[in-house]
Amino acid sequence: MKAQIKEDFIAGLKEAGINFVASLPCSGISLFLPSIADDPHFKQVPLANEGDGVGICAGAWLGGKKPALLVDGAGFVLAHYALMNITYKFGGFPILLVVAHRGSFGDGKAWYHFGDGTETIQILESLRIPYTIVRESQKLKAELVSGERTAEGYGRPAAILLNLEEIW
Repeated sequence: MKAQIKEDFIAGLKEAGINFVASLPCSGISLFLPSIADDPHFKQVPLANEGDGVGICAGAWLGGKKPALLVDGAGFVLAHYALMNITYKFGGFPILLVVAHRGSFGDGKAWYHFGDGTETIQILESLRIPYTIVRESQKLKAELVSGERTAEGYGRPAAILLNLEEIW
């Protein structure tokens, strides 16, 4: 099951045209990082801080890349100030945000993520960042493509929230 999810994730990023990935390892995202690092299609930038990833992805887009930022829920909460700045001060950049949505409804394995999970959607809505929640692994590839098209169309970030128990 995990192998198929990983394959669909990589295929979805490629089909979406994503060729630049900034990431900070977490429980939900770590599954995908070795495949991204090993694939010459992607330029991967490991992060020490999720907020830095927003600026790095904006710079990558200005340099002609199609960026994605992969973080967990707590990392997204940390990055929201940087997202607010690029979205409102600079008009936004089309960055695909892929967020491991731990602590969301139905995630009974990680009670300590509860705050991040419940606040993620409120932050996205307050920043007017369009988002979708992927709860079924067979929809992952299509939602990644749709998310990138949304980001490009709006000229600002769009988010894919991963609520897939199979990847935790």
